[in-house]
Amino acid sequence: MVDRAVLTRRLVHCLVAVTPVYYLMPTELSVSPLMRWHLLIAFFAVIVLFESVRLWRKATFFGLRPHERNSIASFAWAAAGITLALWVMPWEVATPVLIGMGLVDPLAGELRRVKRTRWLQILPPLAVYASICMIALMTLTDAPISEIAVISSLGAVLAVVAERRRVPYVDDDFLMIIVPGIAMSLLWLAL
Repeated sequence: MVDRAVLTRRLVHCLVAVTPVYYLMPTELSVSPLMRWHLLIAFFAVIVLFESVRLWRKATFFGLRPHERNSIASFAWAAAGITLALWVMPWEVATPVLIGMGLVDPLAGELRRVKRTRWLQILPPLAVYASICMIALMTLTDAPISEIAVISSLGAVLAVVAERRRVPYVDDDFLMIIVPGIAMSLLWLAL
């Protein structure tokens, strides 16, 4: 039987994969003096406001996990990661990082839920994340395949570690964006 709350969370995660559409928007929007980054900050401000009111009122809603009732919810952590990635990271790196988090986090959660062996919980997310990075970087850049392979491998390992490792007070939705994103950005800029 399908748990509708879990399915809803998985589908919402997949929406993160479309956030790189942000880069298709013009930097200067047609409504002067509105800039693209203004919309990004407004998106984050709305999420922070909503989450602040939710926490203040101790409100819950469909899809919210029980442990999030009195703590910052995963969607707010994801919004923080998305905002930082789109604003600070090179677009060539932010794009695969966001697509990777949006698709690999639900995959990893689903594999863990069906209680497969440890290697079957780790290897498919690792392979999918690395593939997403390779395809995105080969499509978006003219970097040598050897550099793309190194950056993609580093990102995949760090993303899977960030997803599996429990860090107090910080959700894996944020970590799966920031940890591989920072490392991949530094390597991207160094190569």
